[in-house]
Amino acid sequence: MNDIPVNSAFSERIYQILSLPSPLQKLEDALFVANGLKVFVKRDDLIHPEISGNKWRKLKYNLNDAKNQGAEQIITFGGAYSNHIYATAAAGKYFGFKTVGIIRGDELNEKSSETLRFASECGMKLHFVTRTEYRDMRENPQNQLSIIHELTGLDINNSKVIPEGGTNHLALAGVGEMFEEIIYQLGSAPDYIFCPVGTAGTISGIIANSDKKTKVIGVCVLKNGQYLFNEIDTLLKNTSVSNAGRILNPANINFEVLWNEHHGGYAKKTLELIEFISKFNAEHDFSIEPIYSGKMFFAFYKYFSSLIEANSKVVLIHTGGLRNLF
Repeated sequence: MNDIPVNSAFSERIYQILSLPSPLQKLEDALFVANGLKVFVKRDDLIHPEISGNKWRKLKYNLNDAKNQGAEQIITFGGAYSNHIYATAAAGKYFGFKTVGIIRGDELNEKSSETLRFASECGMKLHFVTRTEYRDMRENPQNQLSIIHELTGLDINNSKVIPEGGTNHLALAGVGEMFEEIIYQLGSAPDYIFCPVGTAGTISGIIANSDKKTKVIGVCVLKNGQYLFNEIDTLLKNTSVSNAGRILNPANINFEVLWNEHHGGYAKKTLELIEFISKFNAEHDFSIEPIYSGKMFFAFYKYFSSLIEANSKVVLIHTGGLRNLF
């Protein structure tokens, strides 16, 4: 189990608010039966309507760390349509943190998107900065708080900074709990796990908590996202102990990333992708969206016959994000 101590009051509040563990649902399709596959969907989209999916997984131990430090304010980063900004604002409201969002784009305002309106309604203070200022604040972790104060005038006392997307070594511990849930629900580790890749936090957390008998396949939703391979490497090197208490052994790592299934880039859509999602949503009792989960499901259906050995157990990670359905 995870050896990070959890603040008791914070832990109690989690189970008052969130639906955990998230369900593992079998995905029925004649195509899978013909190949002897058992395919399941980890329904992290059902954890909470506002703090959904992998955003909660990444936030959990960051918020716990803030509680243990006595921090009263969370400062984080994102764009106008960021699921992370949306989830962090909601988490602040439910768990009693002040929240500040540093938003990329000084031409924006609190009414520029549904995401920003919601964040503001949750009490998040929004600071709109130029893309250069945004980069300076985001990419200088050693003196990040002082740079934020210098550029925004924010009171940074009793504050904790969570990176863009929520991805850091603490995020991997939360994702690892999802993998523990899967093993418990299946009765054994799956042969394959598919997940979307945006900032590399989810795939890194799964890799860090699995071994080579489970192959992890990521579907990158960004164009030219190959730089994330280095991010995965860095996150894994900074995470020496997995949730099961094992020392992370490079020989146990078994993963690959499909880099060219982005359909034009982040938040871009092709007609083929839209038609696939529309058909899938009409045929199943849950929905997928075109930015993360839809691209991952599309790639799975496209490649499963060549990537997956017959008679395997496969888990697809539904990371939420259904606000972005179309």
